Amino acid sequence: MIELRLLVHPTRYLFFTGKGGVGKTSLAAATALALADAGKSVLLVSTDAASNLDEILDVELHNTPTPVPGAPGLQVLNIDPDAAAEAYRQRVLAQMEASASDTELSTVREQLSGACTTEIAAFDEFTALLAGDAERFDHIIFDTAPTGHTLRLLSLPKAWTGFLQGNDRGASCLGPHSGLKMREARFKAALAALGDSSSTTVILVARPEASAIAEAARTSEELMALGLANQRLAMNGVFRATNRDDPVARSIEDLGRQVLARLPESLAALPRDEVPLRAFDMVGLPALRALLDVGAAAPSHDVTRFNRGAGSAAGIDQLVNELASAGRGLILVISQAPAHPRAGR
Repeated sequence: MIELRLLVHPTRYLFFTGKGGVGKTSLAAATALALADAGKSVLLVSTDAASNLDEILDVELHNTPTPVPGAPGLQVLNIDPDAAAEAYRQRVLAQMEASASDTELSTVREQLSGACTTEIAAFDEFTALLAGDAERFDHIIFDTAPTGHTLRLLSLPKAWTGFLQGNDRGASCLGPHSGLKMREARFKAALAALGDSSSTTVILVARPEASAIAEAARTSEELMALGLANQRLAMNGVFRATNRDDPVARSIEDLGRQVLARLPESLAALPRDEVPLRAFDMVGLPALRALLDVGAAAPSHDVTRFNRGAGSAAGIDQLVNELASAGRGLILVISQAPAHPRAGR
């Protein structure tokens, strides 16, 4: 049984956003996987330069759709700002080379070397997905960077459309205005898709914590102002006591429920999904599938498997070798103090 009700009638475009550390990537990947498992063709897109989707899905990210092993129908793509900027520069220069002088080409190269160009290039990749360049996919799911970047990204279609309408001269770091004008139809199509509630849903991801909820509320209001009214709230990491006779567990659950009962008005009005706190790491397809399954047990590859041989040199050596073979890893060593330390020891 799937936990998220947003999967009942999902729109074509799904944006997952929220404060850093609330679980956007895990929920976005789990949602993409659930839709793919249901027979849909799904593209999962990361717009976060610091995304760990490669680790979660165990697949190398590229700026072109890459199939995810073990998940037929699911492909993943990473919008790399630097790669997008270089491709953008080459497209602009190629459009000019037939008639431009060396001096003109040199000037444009300099204009296209700044941060503004990187932003518009990444945005160009983003709008292409919204404007029909990925029509073969039933759903496109965006795993976005933390909130501020997402708001900037989603506000750009309106900003650049307005800029093009009111400017008929050179566009400096965007390259020649004529080249940018060629993409005006794409920007307008992206703006239309974002504002269409039958096409786009924004999922505000939060945890039952004051700071995450406050940021989700601010984001909701700013997105409403941009015309993105089709929003849902996904409350991640909700603690549920498996033993109501345990007073500590019951108290932690009750605290979370109290936070949820005092949601800001802007969030309380939204459709809401709750995802329980899981006792396993969100790495690998089994973990992602278990994340959205009610009552699911920890997947067999859970990191607790590394507890074997605890306290023995052989166990530590084996763990180090496994992590070294994987190319990455972290070992946390906790030293336990004596229960009754004596003075002078």
